[in-house]
This record gives sequence, C-alpha cells and structure tokens, in this order.
Amino acid sequence: MNKSISILIGSIGFVTIVFVVLGFLFEKEENEKQNGLTATFDVSVDGSIAYVAYDDGKAGIYLPDGNELPIVQFPVDQTILDISFSKDGKRLAYIVTDKEMSPESESSVHLLNVDTAADQLAFREQGIITELAFDPKDSELLFYLHAATFTNYSPIVGERPHDFDVHSFHLQTLEQTKYTDLKKYNMQSLQVSATDESVYVQTDDDEHVQTADDVFASKQRIFKIPLDAPDEKTVISDPAGEEDLYDFVLLPDREEIIYQAVGGTGEDGIFEYELFSFNWNTYETKQLTHLKEYASEPTVGQDNKIYFLVDRQFGGRQPDYRIYQMSADGENVKEILSAQ
Repeated sequence: MNKSISILIGSIGFVTIVFVVLGFLFEKEENEKQNGLTATFDVSVDGSIAYVAYDDGKAGIYLPDGNELPIVQFPVDQTILDISFSKDGKRLAYIVTDKEMSPESESSVHLLNVDTAADQLAFREQGIITELAFDPKDSELLFYLHAATFTNYSPIVGERPHDFDVHSFHLQTLEQTKYTDLKKYNMQSLQVSATDESVYVQTDDDEHVQTADDVFASKQRIFKIPLDAPDEKTVISDPAGEEDLYDFVLLPDREEIIYQAVGGTGEDGIFEYELFSFNWNTYETKQLTHLKEYASEPTVGQDNKIYFLVDRQFGGRQPDYRIYQMSADGENVKEILSAQ
C-alpha cells in the first residue's frame, strides 16, 4: 500500500475516533447539566407531592419534607419516566429506563415504601413502559402502558416508543396480563376505574382510518376500555369535538373530565396549552386556565384540588417546570412548587 494512502487512512481513523470520543463526552456533559424539576409528579391521598428532579443529571424522587435530598436517585444514564402513589399513599411505584432510549432498552418497575424508604424491584420488561397506575380496587394490581417498539415511523421524526397496549402486573402472584392488542402509535394518561373493570387512556381516534388523509384528520380523544371486552372501547370526551385532547384526569363526582388542549397561539407562533373541563352529561366545555404557557398533567389531590404542571419555557432549549394548584372549577390558581 502506498505510504501516503496509509497515512491518510490512519489520519481518518484517528479523526473518527476523536469525534466519537468528543461526542460521547459532549453527550455525557449535557446529561450532567440537567437540573431541576421534570414533568413527572404525583399527589397522594393526604395531599403529599412526590416529584422527579435532576441534580447534575441524576434523576431522583423527592418528597417535600424539608430534607431536600432524593429518597432514591439513579446514575446520569438512567431516567425515571413515571411515578404513582398507591391508594393509601404508603407505596410509590415508579419506572426506570435508559435516558438515551433505544430498541434494546428495557424498563424496571420499582416499589418504594414512603415511610421507610425501602426500595424493591417489582419486575423488568423488555421495551419501554411509559406510565403506570395502581388499581384503586386492588392495592396489589399495577396497570401500565407498554410500547412494543422504539422506532421512527417517519424520516422527519426521531425514534420514539410506539405500538402501545395496556398491561397489568400483580405484585403478589407476579402474574402479568396483556388486555389490549391495539398497537397504538401513541397512548397516555392511563387511569384505572374505581368502580368497574375498566381503564381510561388518551389515544388516536383512528378506528376507521384507511388513507393518509384519514390519519391526518383523526383526532386525539379519551377512551374508556372495558378490560373484559377491550374491543368495545368508547369515546368519553366530546365525540364531535374538532380539537385534539391530551393529558386528562377524571372527576366522576362532577361527571367531568379535565384535559389539556391548545388554547391559543403566542406572538412567537408557539401554541399555548391550557386546561379545560368537559361535562359528559351536559356536553358543556369550559376553559379553566388562562396562563398562556404550557399547562399539562392534571391530577386530583386532597379535597378535589387539581394539581398540574406548567412549563414556563415551552419551546425553549430547557424546560422550566412548576407545579400549580387550583380548584376543580378553575378558581384560585397558584404556583406551589418549583425545584429549580
């Protein structure tokens, strides 16, 4: 081989190695720069808030007990996707997976004793578990959303979890059950009924989609799925509504849903997401927040108070999450927690 060619090949190899190392170091440095509140929190029956925050890139679960230290914490290459209190508020289930997700990623579901801080692994599963929720009728039954694939269905969109279905895991018998075979492109806001054998989710209303135009025209709606007949799912949000609905929470006593939807567009052209209510008997819709920010993740707490998340830097490089509280009718909106 010509000496100059050998030198060239060697130089290219050296430069490639340098860029790989620099990329790894840059990625690690960016991970270690993450600080503050994430979009993951939950509220217990007594009004206690558990939330996930980053400290120099390490994801941890915090309780606002004045200690200011995480009750559990993970390395910079891992993240906590969701947390859920048991009905009595004594246990906290949570999901851990790779921060840089890939088709090879697996998810670990843990149980945390809130009083003793004892932490145990419940189960592991290949793929991405994005959300979980205790069954309020059975404290040993944990429902979750599982994405079977991690890919990009479009060349202009990065890889994401897809092919969602509803599963459960029994903490005593260790039995796992798959209830649906929907393979949904997306699915979120899992909630379990306190009165019957059903769950509620937000997903695409694409039952009769046949063409690309149909896909574009389909709407994001809220569904009730009977566990013994999952094919008989029904829309419980406004079935004729023209807006997409996202995060939601049920208020059965008020016969209402509180949900996230686009409330307007800012001067910078970025959508403003607000919280709305929909009464499924009167079909009345009401806008509850007027923050002109990004309101999301409504959750019911003590005394029917609604807790929700606001990102004050939505559309920017780094989110600025705050936890807010309001009454169910949208009154007395106030910020109650910031972990910056």
